[in-house]
Amino acid sequence: MSSVLFVGDFHLGHKSILKLQQGVRPGYTIDQHDNWVVNQCLSVGPNKRTLWYILGDVSMEISSLERINELPGEKILVMGNHDKFETQTYLKYFKRIVGGIKKYGIWITHIPIHPQELLEKVNVHGHCHNNSLKNDPRYLNASIEWLPKQKPISLDQVRSLFRERGISI
Repeated sequence: MSSVLFVGDFHLGHKSILKLQQGVRPGYTIDQHDNWVVNQCLSVGPNKRTLWYILGDVSMEISSLERINELPGEKILVMGNHDKFETQTYLKYFKRIVGGIKKYGIWITHIPIHPQELLEKVNVHGHCHNNSLKNDPRYLNASIEWLPKQKPISLDQVRSLFRERGISI
């Protein structure tokens, strides 16, 4: 059985992220930042059978996309508002590219879905670097800086977190 991991908002190659997320994301240089992102992902023990859902805003520079190859397994990119390259560019690194997907009883998106559209589902999303939806138990912000220990989260962990909130999926 393969593992399923969720994580978003890598912002590889994004020089401004160092200022925007100062004190939240470590690193004084973009190389230090990008190394931290990749190492956080590798620290959860992925293998060639891992299925990654990368929840948008993966890289600001085409050259930084190469770092995605360091993550073993299959990768699905859920497009984010900063994912600006041609589809063919992303397909060199990702098995699939989606705008959002409903899987495992979860809406998996970059930008959170409007509450009226959840339709008795929950939403694992990125985009909100300030974790503004933390008071609504139907949402889980998977931006790397808001995940437990700032590491990708497994499907089992997602299910457990929602169960703790009284929501079964």
